[in-house]
Amino acid sequence: MICLDANIILRFVLDNDPILSPKAKIIIEKIQLGKTRVYFCLLALSEVIFTLERSYHLPKKEIVKALSVLFSYSNIKVESQKLIEEAFVYYVDKNVSFVDAYYLTLMQKKNIKKIYSFDRDFDKFLQIKRLEK
Repeated sequence: MICLDANIILRFVLDNDPILSPKAKIIIEKIQLGKTRVYFCLLALSEVIFTLERSYHLPKKEIVKALSVLFSYSNIKVESQKLIEEAFVYYVDKNVSFVDAYYLTLMQKKNIKKIYSFDRDFDKFLQIKRLEK
């Protein structure tokens, strides 16, 4: 197994670099065709989403669609994939950051009902009580 870095996903999704995007496409095709297996970690995913949103202003639905297609390939092992898929729903539907959406999903799985945070986005979730002190 080989680790897959965020920049490969970014160059593939964006297809905006005349040198690196074709190389990324070759790597993704090798994965899709079963010629190689890769591991993609949660931190790299967070980097991809942050970059696509903040630097390239891609809509959340478009980001989720592109990543979901990639993550459907059987030769990409995505860290915490089930939690990520569930977090994607909150990320889009509640219009919160991916990290907040992931946090909420993880809290639900761990049966945690409270969070210390100054981030008012957590107030969008009735099942969570946000604490400031």
